[in-house]
Amino acid sequence: MALLVVACGMMLSVVNVSIVNIALPGMAADLGVDVAFAGWVVSGFLVTQATMLPTAGRAGDLFGRRRVFVGGVLLVCVASVLCALSWDAHSLIAFRVLQGVGASALAPTAFAYATELFAPEERAAAMGLLGGVLGLAPVVSLNLAGVLVEAAGWRSVFWFSPVIGALLLAGAGLVLDERRAPTRHRSFDAPGAALAALALVGVLLALSRGGAWGWGAPLTLGCAAAGVLGAVAFVVRERVAAEPMMDLGLFRLRSLRTANLAGGLSAAALFGMLVMLPFYLTAAADLSPVGLGLAISPVALCFVVVAPLSGRLIAHGVAASNALAAAGLGLGAAGTAWMALVADRLSYALTLPGMLALGVGLAMSSAPITTTALSQVPRARLGVAASLPNICRYTGAGVGVAALGAALAGALPGDVAGAPDADVATGFARAAVLGTGLLVLAAVAAARMPRQPSRRPAPPAAAAAEGAAA
Repeated sequence: MALLVVACGMMLSVVNVSIVNIALPGMAADLGVDVAFAGWVVSGFLVTQATMLPTAGRAGDLFGRRRVFVGGVLLVCVASVLCALSWDAHSLIAFRVLQGVGASALAPTAFAYATELFAPEERAAAMGLLGGVLGLAPVVSLNLAGVLVEAAGWRSVFWFSPVIGALLLAGAGLVLDERRAPTRHRSFDAPGAALAALALVGVLLALSRGGAWGWGAPLTLGCAAAGVLGAVAFVVRERVAAEPMMDLGLFRLRSLRTANLAGGLSAAALFGMLVMLPFYLTAAADLSPVGLGLAISPVALCFVVVAPLSGRLIAHGVAASNALAAAGLGLGAAGTAWMALVADRLSYALTLPGMLALGVGLAMSSAPITTTALSQVPRARLGVAASLPNICRYTGAGVGVAALGAALAGALPGDVAGAPDADVATGFARAAVLGTGLLVLAAVAAARMPRQPSRRPAPPAAAAAEGAAA
């Protein structure tokens, strides 16, 4: 029951990433802003999440995981109501940033609870369930948003979070016990948090807005430079701080280093392809926004079905974590390569097998990557370490969207809206080739992960009880 509560909390944070996508055209028209400015309704949320995840993880270590989880849910609910009542684009973006602060507390708490509540031999199955939740959330957000916008306008998408949040608060009060890291120190590294924010915001701003500002524009270069300088200063600060926000010594663990590299690269390919697919499918099949949501949903449904199964394979010692992750990422690379191969056919039916291979392959890798990343982390640093998979995911997503978007845009003579279908297909093929390269690199990193210990065979009575439960 505790796993269910924190998994639904993590789902709430992920749903809020994309539930506004279909509503963006209505927002832009109603608030009188262009699409680029309205896009900050999404970008502001993502940048805030990536910035605040390590801070939220450390707060859970210091002040208690249930307290941070409940505070995060409350903040998401309040900010969602404010978003629904916003009076202009600036206030909407500000409230989305506030919403991102609350949402950043939910995923680290979920991963930390899953790691603490379950024995090592059961942990992979719990991580697989969380991976399934990550896949279910886009299905819910894509299709729910279409129905809500059609029925009641764009503001209605923000009333989903308060309803679910009320249920989560009740569940947290009933089944979550308070947990914090076993440390006597209660200091918080505020300078480290500020430098981490500067580094992440600078880099992500350059990546997310570089296309609009110009990649060589002073503003883009200034943000990138600020991000790099912030990252260097952050490393220096964390090496000398008595109580650092992030223990850089964690990256000496091969398990954490290789798993997060594989996760970041695979997220770059997945998010990049999911952003490119609507452009291609609009040219190939002339789908409406609701139709696009339904057409892309099979990729997310693969996570719902396959991610929990991959977790159970590891838990039962059927497959090694590194081998399963590498095989899944290889299958995903085959899927993007297929999409590149058939792009010029402008056919959804031919593209679908590649989409399914991408979804199944990355779902296979989800549980082994996350389980490996946290497998050797000391309990006192678990909250911070639990935030790293999502930091890598959001950072990788920004890199992937920018890189694959540039590959698609480079094939177009002008704006995508008026581009010939053949040029869109060419650009999509180039993006898919780049996605293939990212997934091949991710597979190499996953193959270098240390194999996790498999579960010993259960006694006959225990095995019978487990079979009955299944």
